Amino acid sequence: MIKVRVMLPPGWRSKKLDERNWLELKDGAKLSDALAAIRMPRLLARAMFVCVNGALSKTNIKLEEGDSVSFFPIAHGG
Repeated sequence: MIKVRVMLPPGWRSKKLDERNWLELKDGAKLSDALAAIRMPRLLARAMFVCVNGALSKTNIKLEEGDSVSFFPIAHGG
């Protein structure tokens, strides 16, 4: 098993994360597995930049112990 830290988008909640935002996944898990675990719809994930360790990532990237997953909106009005 591995643990990755998931910084959810504002307003998003997931019961799968512990109190420090860590998510436990099976060894060999991909970003798509993490998105499924937090119940992030594909359409919503496509409307954001999804980053692993600060780098824009595709959903087929393999996650490693201690990786950080974060989300940023593509468009931001002002």
